[in-house]
Amino acid sequence: MAKAPSIEDLLKRGSKEWNTLKSKGAVPMDHTGATFAQLFSANADLSGVTLIGTEWEKCDLSKVSFKEADLSNAYFHGGRLQDCDFRGANLEGCTFEKLKLLRCDFSGARGLEDLDLDDVDMDRVVGLDGEEAPPPPPPPAVGITSFTREQRTAALAAEGPGDNDLPPFRPEDPAGSLLFRGLKFLGNPPMWVLDVPGLRPPLPGRFTPGTSFESLYREAVKTRLENRRPVADNQVVVRANEVIASGGPDVAHAVMYLREVGVEPQVSEAAVDALEDMLREEVEAEDLTGQVDPRVTGALLELRATKEALEHIGELRIRLSAAQLFTSLLEAGFAPDNNWEEAVESQQAAQDLAQIASGGNRELLTQGFQAFAGLPDEVRLRRLAYLAEATAHVEAMVSGGGGAA
Repeated sequence: MAKAPSIEDLLKRGSKEWNTLKSKGAVPMDHTGATFAQLFSANADLSGVTLIGTEWEKCDLSKVSFKEADLSNAYFHGGRLQDCDFRGANLEGCTFEKLKLLRCDFSGARGLEDLDLDDVDMDRVVGLDGEEAPPPPPPPAVGITSFTREQRTAALAAEGPGDNDLPPFRPEDPAGSLLFRGLKFLGNPPMWVLDVPGLRPPLPGRFTPGTSFESLYREAVKTRLENRRPVADNQVVVRANEVIASGGPDVAHAVMYLREVGVEPQVSEAAVDALEDMLREEVEAEDLTGQVDPRVTGALLELRATKEALEHIGELRIRLSAAQLFTSLLEAGFAPDNNWEEAVESQQAAQDLAQIASGGNRELLTQGFQAFAGLPDEVRLRRLAYLAEATAHVEAMVSGGGGAA
């Protein structure tokens, strides 16, 4: 007869199976001495379970019921407990160390006088001496993106998670916030951040000017974001219009350069055809988070040639939702080989992104997450940023009611 899975294994696979077996009386109620490491669990029903001497190392528990459970001499270290129910639980000799308690209820718990709290951050906790939450950061200052750099810096400094805290799972955050936090680990921001000025990214500290249209465009963007006015070079303007007239390979960069320096480009059918071909090639690639160059969509928007781009708005929204969901999962420490799906189920914002990204097809979502997680960090961030900027361009076409073919 096969050995029944342990409570540790069951909870690693998610709360649904555990809750079903518990409701049928098909699992034992005594799990004295069980050890849980790096466990994420949401909505698990541990009410009435004997958990004497259990160890919970850097676990992230959300809406877990410990009601009437025996947690005497249990040890919680690191991680955080959010919206958990400890009403009537036995906490004699229990230790909470270096973790966050958010909106947990300890009403009627026994042994509170013996509960050891060491370096515990409490926010709206009932039944213990919890503190009120600090005021939220100021609202976004720039449209659909995120805070200004100064506001973001202040907000992140105020959060100040400790070394032992698991990063929070924040799928509701806009792409600009995810990009800003991700760039902190790359050191000096790479040059491509200048391709997404709508996200208000931190700017590269060093920039070597070049003569290509890509380099000239990025230099103009950097100048504008530094609150200086880009100045047009007449010879470059002539070259740019020549490229636009012929629909050459640099047509997107040429159009965007003219946009940055305030010169209206001379629209040509060759330019529109070339840009539409570039966009179509990227969108038709079978990749759930496949990159779309925002300079191409930006150039189509500038030329008011919106027909082709508008046909792809659904695909862009799908890719952006997937990239945003996967980035927030990886940021919070979830990977394709653990129960990340339960993290998705724990928050409505994550469920919404998953629905847009896959239409409810979890196999497709799993494959997309595996592919995305295997990319280098910088490539993942660039995909997210490019998709956010490109989608914003096409959304602007939608709100503008379309344009010339």
